[in-house]
Amino acid sequence: MKCKPTFVHRLWGTIFFHNLLYSDRQYGSNYHLLNTIAEYKPFEPQGKTGLRKYVRSKWCQKNEVSRVFEDLVKDAKFKYVFLSYNNEGLMSVDEVRRIMEKYGRYELSQIAYQRFKADKTEARNHKAVGTSEYLHILEKN
Repeated sequence: MKCKPTFVHRLWGTIFFHNLLYSDRQYGSNYHLLNTIAEYKPFEPQGKTGLRKYVRSKWCQKNEVSRVFEDLVKDAKFKYVFLSYNNEGLMSVDEVRRIMEKYGRYELSQIAYQRFKADKTEARNHKAVGTSEYLHILEKN
């Protein structure tokens, strides 16, 4: 399975903006009906929800995301590469910096946000009330 966008080898330009998934949460289950219609192939429903099997993206695997991100940055034929990412992502801010600095001049911008709360306060998995959103900026050599 190809995990980096297949189009990145065919495009070139000035600005490439990427907004990676922050967690190991896969979205295949959210869009399984649309995926089933688009694929137009028979499948065997799985479990109570009737989901189809899907391949877990390397972008959502902590032990793979740095490698596929570096491949994308290296292969991008753009003058500037921007990445929007937060402090709860699979890659640390230092890991993103380490990768991007290899390919040119790196800058970082940061802004604080109130954390999105999808669960009840007493049952929260994440106790932090805020999060940091980063804009990683690379001017490629």
